[in-house]
Amino acid sequence: MLETERLDQIMDYLRQKHTSTVAALSKRMFVSEATIRRDLTVLEQQGFVKRVYGGAVLVESAQSELPLVLRAQQNSQSKSQIAAAAARHLRNGQTIFLDASSTAMHLIRHFEAMQSLTIVTNGLKTAIELQSLYQHTVYCTGGRMLHNSSAYVGAYAEDFIRHFNADIFFFSSRGVSDTGLITDASSDENHIRRVMYEQSRKHVFLCDQSKVGKIYAYNLCTLQQVDDFITDTPTL
Repeated sequence: MLETERLDQIMDYLRQKHTSTVAALSKRMFVSEATIRRDLTVLEQQGFVKRVYGGAVLVESAQSELPLVLRAQQNSQSKSQIAAAAARHLRNGQTIFLDASSTAMHLIRHFEAMQSLTIVTNGLKTAIELQSLYQHTVYCTGGRMLHNSSAYVGAYAEDFIRHFNADIFFFSSRGVSDTGLITDASSDENHIRRVMYEQSRKHVFLCDQSKVGKIYAYNLCTLQQVDDFITDTPTL
């Protein structure tokens, strides 16, 4: 198991239990206690957990997720395959909403073959990746930045989005339940995705297998409310 996958699983477990011993995590992850201690040190440095004697507790503000720099490394091949499948929806001249997810970022390489796109994103790192595509018009919302995800959120970002009517919205989320409910752990990111959803005609949900069967606190929409659900696992 890759370190990034292990960190994500530790966070998922702590979100459920709020606290755990090193021994319990070691047994659950099938790795040594020394490895778990190193993982918890990384998560503590990121501000997600607090180390206590023999284990760790979830920091309440760590409601959201692993930082984008870690999530971008997870299931990279699957995300690239998902993006390639999503690219069939692209047409020259479209106005596109792209959220700040690591999955959506994989679509950027497919924009190179298109002409005259207008791309609107609330992702700082997404906007930086787009800056070399001179044939396209790129907008970044600005607003309050969530440091872990490099996502702009809040009223300013939402008002910016409402100035556009998009042809298509490409987005991901933290999880999709077995019943098809798309959810997220971040209220702020969930809310700006909802605004993007409302301001677009077509909605394409991108979801790798690590997110299937998971449910988080905030509801976005259902699979029945999207136009395409692209995943690397059998559909729900």
